[in-house]
Amino acid sequence: MILECIQALAEKKSFSRQDFFQVFREKGFEAGEESLKKRLRKMLDVGAIVRVGRNAYCVPAKGMSQYEYQYSNISNAVARIIKESHPYLEFLIFELFQLNEFVNHQLAHNIIFVSVESEIMDFIFDKLKEAYPGKVLVNPTPEVFHKYWVDNMIVVTKMITETPKGRQQKWHARIESILVDVMTAPLLQESVSESEYAAIYEGAFTRYAVDESCLFRYAKRRAADKKIKSFIKEKTMGILRTE
Repeated sequence: MILECIQALAEKKSFSRQDFFQVFREKGFEAGEESLKKRLRKMLDVGAIVRVGRNAYCVPAKGMSQYEYQYSNISNAVARIIKESHPYLEFLIFELFQLNEFVNHQLAHNIIFVSVESEIMDFIFDKLKEAYPGKVLVNPTPEVFHKYWVDNMIVVTKMITETPKGRQQKWHARIESILVDVMTAPLLQESVSESEYAAIYEGAFTRYAVDESCLFRYAKRRAADKKIKSFIKEKTMGILRTE
């Protein structure tokens, strides 16, 4: 019976919590709303359905999952240094190699981007400089970025408010923030060819459950929501499920 419910839900591009309840009841489940809410949460936990927006879900296509990434040793070491020196600080780490899963031309050299609150950027820079002398820049211009570039360079930047937090670890970069930043963050634009954007977006939407509410809320914060929505519709094969 549950399989029949999943098959019915899979016919929808996306569905709401109310749609979920209705399908289960139509298939003969005599359960109250709380029981159905628990079933919804359980199915989310095991990946039988995935969230694609605010009160919007879908049955994932074969191979689709929640985005996860195995960070490099240097990124994990940087995270430990920050947590040990500032245990309550919110920060985010994105490394350039995260894009190699999506791009047509592999990125040969890694860069570690560390985003923190602006008031503490200099403190984090000083702390990381002790561990990685000559490899850390703080809020560089594109010119400085290129002038002092080294492999595995660590770049400390200002965290944008409303940046999505990671699921496993809060400092992990979510796929939604990656998709926005690759088209809006100046240093990432310097590092990734514009010709790769379509492949990045198509790969992300094909392989992972992208929370579109989260994506466009953050994109709006970076004044790029309309630009990114148009790009997805006009330049990629990605499907917006909440449209």
